[in-house]
Amino acid sequence: MGRAYNISMITAEYKETLDKVNQNAFSIFSSYLSNSKTFIETGCHFGGSLTHSINGGYEHLYSCDINKERVDHCLEKLSKQCKTLRIDNTDSLKFFRSLLPTINTDATFWLDAHDEGGGVPTFEEIYLIKTLFKDRDSTIIIDDIPLYFNNSVNDLIGKIKEINPNYNFRMEYIHPDRSNYILVASTKERSVMANYTVNN
Repeated sequence: MGRAYNISMITAEYKETLDKVNQNAFSIFSSYLSNSKTFIETGCHFGGSLTHSINGGYEHLYSCDINKERVDHCLEKLSKQCKTLRIDNTDSLKFFRSLLPTINTDATFWLDAHDEGGGVPTFEEIYLIKTLFKDRDSTIIIDDIPLYFNNSVNDLIGKIKEINPNYNFRMEYIHPDRSNYILVASTKERSVMANYTVNN
């Protein structure tokens, strides 16, 4: 979902305005809505994921980006669309070190800070969730698995299980041609996760 996105459209018919890839991403976000309605992501880009989360029922949104133009864009467009919107102009590790100790609820994490001068800090992000975040049952979703983690999926799973050994995992093919997919880690039962799937 790394393209510019029209984030001015917040409507009841929101899903119908999306292409299939974004419909699938929206479905996953809304299915794994945290009890506290808190969404934490790394890499806001132009606000596509934040817009999905708002329309999916999230009210407290936290994000970051190393590009100030994107941060300012998202803050301007979305600050009145939810109860809480914090977007830090920094890298994801500094963001997590600042934010995670202050959150006392569960959350849904969207880890998507890849490249663009910031490297691929996903393993470090997982470590900070483990060491700084109080809730041990929050959903963790990681984007672009075949692009960045093709040979290290088992390592990702192992590190997430260090947070909580009761995590279950699903690969979700949000691209209809299966060219890209995400990893969903949840403490929900496997049967529940299967009901949430967007896979054909």
